[in-house]
Amino acid sequence: MTDTQPKPIFSRLAAALVLAIALAGTVAPAGAADNFYVVRDISVDETASSAAAARTVAVRKGQERAINALFRRLVPLPYHSSLPELDESMITPLVASFQVANERTSAQRYLADLTFEFKRDDVRKLLRNNMLPFSESIADPVLILPVYQEGERAYLWEYPNPWRTVWVDIVDYGLRPQEPDSLRDDWAQPMIQPVLVPAGDLTDIKAINVNQALNLDPVALSAIQEIYGASSVEVVTARARTDADGTLLLDVTRLRPDQETPPAVQTYKGSEDREALMQSVIFDLLARMQEDWKRQNVLDFSVETTLAVTTDISSLADWLAIQEKVQGLSAVSKTEVKDLTVQQAFWYVTFVGNMDQLTAALAQRDLALADQGGYWTLNPK
Repeated sequence: MTDTQPKPIFSRLAAALVLAIALAGTVAPAGAADNFYVVRDISVDETASSAAAARTVAVRKGQERAINALFRRLVPLPYHSSLPELDESMITPLVASFQVANERTSAQRYLADLTFEFKRDDVRKLLRNNMLPFSESIADPVLILPVYQEGERAYLWEYPNPWRTVWVDIVDYGLRPQEPDSLRDDWAQPMIQPVLVPAGDLTDIKAINVNQALNLDPVALSAIQEIYGASSVEVVTARARTDADGTLLLDVTRLRPDQETPPAVQTYKGSEDREALMQSVIFDLLARMQEDWKRQNVLDFSVETTLAVTTDISSLADWLAIQEKVQGLSAVSKTEVKDLTVQQAFWYVTFVGNMDQLTAALAQRDLALADQGGYWTLNPK
């Protein structure tokens, strides 16, 4: 069942301890979603009349770059042209705190890496006032199997596989674009659609070979997926070739088991530097994956629903863990306990967006929301 208005009615509880649990669950903390509002590694380098003056300029410019990076991370790409332009007097009240690392100074120069934490509620209000959709959801990781094709051969674990090498450089070793500042700032932040690349050790080699990867062998894909605990597996192939005018080309195909249509080949053009072309292609692919996830999980704040759910309780620790997981979801605005015993909780979960989004977000936290013949249950998987 769903309610349009929550009713804070409490029945008698089994014990004073359980009452304390219920009261603790009536206010939803920001929880894990707070991490979304921390913008890391904004590298600044400013020169002024003194090191102190340069530091003031660096912090001012740094917080402006940080809030813009946060906006770009929250809001889908088609709406970036409508992002609010804020001056210092508007940005500073949004900053909850900031930290400094790798600080270096000279007589007139200041260099540092700045990390800013912004006030979640205030930023959300600003975006909603500007009618901008946004998403705070972080996906479970996707496992990428990079296959390089050359002539009649295909390489996954075999040498040489320059395609896999560049994926490892970016995903595992943090290779990032250095300019412009906006691009560097964006890539300094954690991915909302995390990506894993297998280590290529003996366990991986035994789990899947290149032919099984290209044929999307379900048993082999399941084996490698289980090793890394990924939500899904994607095989990304690349083939380098040269156009008639000497332009270097890279043909890329994304293979997924859930594809309903034949995969399309996308061709990228580049310079004579094959590695540089591969880097730009991978950054493009990763950016598309981030945007795809963001669009799928945009929160619709025009619709707010209160859902009554029943949860089985096995212990105090388990109940508190379930509450924390639910309250940490960005879509959840409030939880309220109506009835609680030592074995079961009946409570309200107020959320924005649709049921599918809520169900998917809960599933990412190993919680199952299910319709049991007219009433809803929320329990660990």
